[in-house]
Amino acid sequence: MVKSKTNNAQEQDTKVNSEVDLDYGKLLDRVYMSLPQKTLETTRFDFPTVESIIQGKQTIWKNFSKVAKDLKREPDQLYKFIMKEISTASTISNQTLVLNGVFNNYKLNQILEKYIKSFVLCSACNKPDTEIVSHNGVKVMKCSACGAVTPLIKL
Repeated sequence: MVKSKTNNAQEQDTKVNSEVDLDYGKLLDRVYMSLPQKTLETTRFDFPTVESIIQGKQTIWKNFSKVAKDLKREPDQLYKFIMKEISTASTISNQTLVLNGVFNNYKLNQILEKYIKSFVLCSACNKPDTEIVSHNGVKVMKCSACGAVTPLIKL
């Protein structure tokens, strides 16, 4: 009599496990269907590059406004970051950035890459689908691909 109760318990466990497996698969499918489409994309993000020329003692960043637009950021924020990194006088005129001093493309691209890692790419999923929003008076970067929220350093 005891042996038959044990067999019945094992059969019930087998039924429950098979039902859970089916439900788990369905639940997993539901989760994947509810994810934003951007999460599933695997396109590669190419960093924009700096196009600059040196004229005398000034460096002119020709595609400054285009880079800011490609990164979906305000030119003023990018400008503040660059000024903090370079520590030189500069002006924005006709969608170009004029820097006082001689800076080669390599140096400017390094600064731009640092900006992208700090203010554009999501720290959780490394996708560029982010926007800067104010949350309780603090500027944060919100990822539209994974939903992560990261506080930003003050410029």
